Amino acid sequence: MLRTEIADRVAVLTLDRPERLNALSWELMNRLRKELESLGSRADVGAIVLTGAGRAFSAGADLRDFAASEDMPAEVAHHLAATMAPLAEVVQALPLPLVAAVNGPCAGGAVGLALLADVVIAARSAYFLLPQVVPLGGVPDLGATWVLGRVVGRARALGMSLTGERVPAERAERWGMIWRCVDDDELPDQALATARGLAAAPAAVVATRALLDSGFAATLRDQLDFEARHQSARFADPAVAAVVERFSAGEKPPSPKTRR
Repeated sequence: MLRTEIADRVAVLTLDRPERLNALSWELMNRLRKELESLGSRADVGAIVLTGAGRAFSAGADLRDFAASEDMPAEVAHHLAATMAPLAEVVQALPLPLVAAVNGPCAGGAVGLALLADVVIAARSAYFLLPQVVPLGGVPDLGATWVLGRVVGRARALGMSLTGERVPAERAERWGMIWRCVDDDELPDQALATARGLAAAPAAVVATRALLDSGFAATLRDQLDFEARHQSARFADPAVAAVVERFSAGEKPPSPKTRR
């Protein structure tokens, strides 16, 4: 149901229900939340990659969980509060960088899950789909209504949500919905390389995430104060001070890898 592999300070979490296109059952969501919480406290892990087994990232919530309920409205309300919301909050506040490697279809609640990651890289064959409104008659969930408008704007978020139209990975990249679209066979290596880079400075990544998230609601003055607090905390880290000293002594910073 969920596989974890750790190497070189990167944990790879794989949603492993390929026979169900990695649909997010209540059990899988709870396991994922607990595993993320566990990994977040490990000293030997500096970043996490989340991906799916087989041909899909995830088909979203497992509707068999809904159908099995004798009181569907009560069941849905309970699990939105007790299962989905805690998972989304753990992902958004994770004390480690999270890279979503979207290897195939990403639908429903899985869209919110993926977009809450710090960096989203998608295979060229992947697509994003929100079917909750049409044809299901519900609403997007697992944080999609919070994050989607922030990354693509209101018009595109509404269009995607209300029409249920597929958004291919290449369009998602053009929209700014994801960081990068790569050839399918390059996705695992690209995701791992990105995660290894982020694992070198996880605290700085998490602080930057917090700053960018707060910037949507804060005034400029509040945001400047928030930046100052985070920057002061980062420069109190001896490792950061050592880097500054090396650069001030004339050492050139490493050049970021460019996209091929």
